[in-house]
Amino acid sequence: MGAFDYIPVIALACYTFLFLVFLAAKKNRIVTSYLFVILASMVWTGGSFFMRIQLWPSYQFWYHVSLGGLLYLAYALFYFVNAFSGQRRPGFCKFWFLLLTAGFVANIPTGIFLKWPDLVLVDGNAVFVYEMSWTVGVLFAIAAGIMFHMIYIIVTNCKKDPVFRKQIEPTLAGIVLMFSGNLALLIPALKGFPIDILCCLLNAGLMFYALTKRRLFRLKMLTSEAVCYGASLIASVILFYNLSPRFLSFLKAYFPRLGGSNSTLVLGCLFLIVSLLFMLVWKKFLNAVFIKEDRMKQECLQQFSLTVSKSLRIRDIYEEITRAVKASTEADSVYICMQDHRDAPFSTVHTDKPLADNSFFLRADSPIVARLQEGDEGLFLKEFRYSVAYKAMWDSEKKLLAGLGVEYIQPLKDQGELVGIILLSHKNGKSRISADDVAFLAALASVASIAIKNSMLYEQAYREAVTDELTGLYNRKHFNAKMEELFLSCKKSSLVLVLINVDDFKLYNQLYGMAEGDRALQRIARVITASIGENGVAARYSGKEFAILLPHYDVLAAKKLTESISRQIYSLNESGGEYSIKRLTISAGISAYPYGASTPKELLDNVDLSVYHAKRSGKNAIRVFDTTVNGVKKLEESGAPKYIYQEYESTVFALTAAIDTKDHYTFRHSNNVAYYATSLGEALGMNQDTIEMLRQAALLHDVGKIGIPESILNKPGRLTEEEFGVVKGHVEASIGIIKHLPSLDYVIPAVTGHHERYDGGGYPRGIAGENIPLTARILCVADSFDAMVSKRCYKPGIPLKRVMEILREEAGKQFDPRLVEAFLSLLASGRVKVAADESSLKDLPPQ
Repeated sequence: MGAFDYIPVIALACYTFLFLVFLAAKKNRIVTSYLFVILASMVWTGGSFFMRIQLWPSYQFWYHVSLGGLLYLAYALFYFVNAFSGQRRPGFCKFWFLLLTAGFVANIPTGIFLKWPDLVLVDGNAVFVYEMSWTVGVLFAIAAGIMFHMIYIIVTNCKKDPVFRKQIEPTLAGIVLMFSGNLALLIPALKGFPIDILCCLLNAGLMFYALTKRRLFRLKMLTSEAVCYGASLIASVILFYNLSPRFLSFLKAYFPRLGGSNSTLVLGCLFLIVSLLFMLVWKKFLNAVFIKEDRMKQECLQQFSLTVSKSLRIRDIYEEITRAVKASTEADSVYICMQDHRDAPFSTVHTDKPLADNSFFLRADSPIVARLQEGDEGLFLKEFRYSVAYKAMWDSEKKLLAGLGVEYIQPLKDQGELVGIILLSHKNGKSRISADDVAFLAALASVASIAIKNSMLYEQAYREAVTDELTGLYNRKHFNAKMEELFLSCKKSSLVLVLINVDDFKLYNQLYGMAEGDRALQRIARVITASIGENGVAARYSGKEFAILLPHYDVLAAKKLTESISRQIYSLNESGGEYSIKRLTISAGISAYPYGASTPKELLDNVDLSVYHAKRSGKNAIRVFDTTVNGVKKLEESGAPKYIYQEYESTVFALTAAIDTKDHYTFRHSNNVAYYATSLGEALGMNQDTIEMLRQAALLHDVGKIGIPESILNKPGRLTEEEFGVVKGHVEASIGIIKHLPSLDYVIPAVTGHHERYDGGGYPRGIAGENIPLTARILCVADSFDAMVSKRCYKPGIPLKRVMEILREEAGKQFDPRLVEAFLSLLASGRVKVAADESSLKDLPPQ
């Protein structure tokens, strides 16, 4: 071997290493073209080296291999530059390849263009002597044509794209260096030194650097076991090739017994040990430098994929994207920008900096958006600044990007459509995004895009399921669920329910049409939404009714808010024109926990009753249901008629008179129940409207008995099951009579439920507990008490003391225990006397 033979050996080892690395890489057009360059360089360098050492089969064979490698290296460089610039010219590529192949194949048998050299011995050393003729210019002309075409592509693309110029500069420098090395062979001082091979190796390194700048090569490819074995084997071969003669001399000098025939065995064992050590050290180095970080990124990506696959809340997904990016890159800040709809700007929806400026947005027609839309790769802002597109951006966008310190922009795409972007920011301006980071962000964006799409579809479906299509407010079903939720969370505070009913809305539709009516409902919804802001929950409760929940409000604050809403609604069509014929007004009811109700159902029942009172008092009014059970001072509604039920008195007396003609006991019993019920209502702190409604419900609760035969009503013995079924039918019969009197329909809930039991064993619906309206529970106590103390044809009256014991025994079973306590207190204090027999008051137990 010559003095400089170690250079082609090292070059061949490096080429082999690079080839193995890129052979394990994910293939694309650029990586494939680089593999072609490395392979051609390997063939040229290896053929030249093996020719010099006259390896089998002959030096002429290795000459043709070396020449072919050199010629195809020119084509490989052209193919690489073509791929690197994004050009697709298969016609030119095929033309140069076929022309080059034709010239090379024609030269093999005859050496017509460049004949193989003659081997001459000079002072015992083999020297190759070339005889060149003008025909060699054909091969050089083909190679020169390829190289000039390649330079033309580089220059053209550099003019079009300054970013490409920055990326191709290392490759261009390497090509110039390679040509310079080949020309340097003509310098006499460098005779015998393989300057061409050394420059070609440097060119391969510069191309490698260009790929790392383009971020098409990831260092994690070095971690495969095949590459580790190959690298350690090559290093061991080179080491032993140079050191084995010295090692054998050392054995002969100091260990004579190990010399001779045993030296080969010792050398082989040592070679194996050193090769294994090389492999272990190499793998440990890779694990420490590359694999640890790469594994961390993989684990982070797996954790991110697992987490977002279990979440359908968009905010949680944004949080996970930010967490994963911050954990796997050196970004100072992360901004996520999304589009609300097509052609909308990309606005910041999430950032990891709570106090950061969230006003950043990119217009849909921004050059950055256009660039991201074109490809799937991210964008380095530093490189993008050299493009013509950057100059077309608005100055405000440039300032915002610079102010945020944005370095890298990762697109989020859904089926090729750009739906969002991730901005990575560094305040110091230094680039910290590596090729591994780019690959990680691309993988994360792919998973995140799917997760965001699923989340948006879920949230859209959820919104459609819980909101009213016309107004955008919650629908009734979801509002009831929210009320249950808020009721639990406000147990130690207060919860106000406001029910708004639009007055005479049917007339409004008749005057202006259904379309205008829908627009009116939408305007009312906007008024309500703007008025409550983030302080409450609003819903379209029915066709022309709106409900509002106000947690932690008191009644007075809720009343003021409702009055403001009422004024705004009244002013909606005050601009005049045809819409001034019928102004929009509302009748609203207000009820509050814990002052006016103790359960969500009571809250609804009471506020509905308040709306009914507002309607009956002339509409365009707000009524507060001020019933309490704790003696809280009642709120009086100013301007309301004191006795709005007086107009219905004649109807009630007419019905009770009809009962009297049928059954004197039923008439007397209804009056007694009215006395007990209203007394209990007053003790509970009910307002006058509710007490009056309770009185009329008590008078009418048995009106359905008009239809029961007297033989059953006055039967002295026990009723049969069939007869009892007829008696139970009086509840439905009562409702059937009352519902034909619209002015009295407000008593129906109390009448319907006065035979329900607190434990759910009553009739007609079998409801239990506080699901039974409060007025019905009051009637149940009053009705049962009078039935027990009164004398009937089939039973004597029960002593008051025993009746009171029965009430206590049935508390929580038939009766509401709270009402039983209140009623017994009235009896004990003498504020309620037994209507059937006042003398029985002497049986009262001492207080």
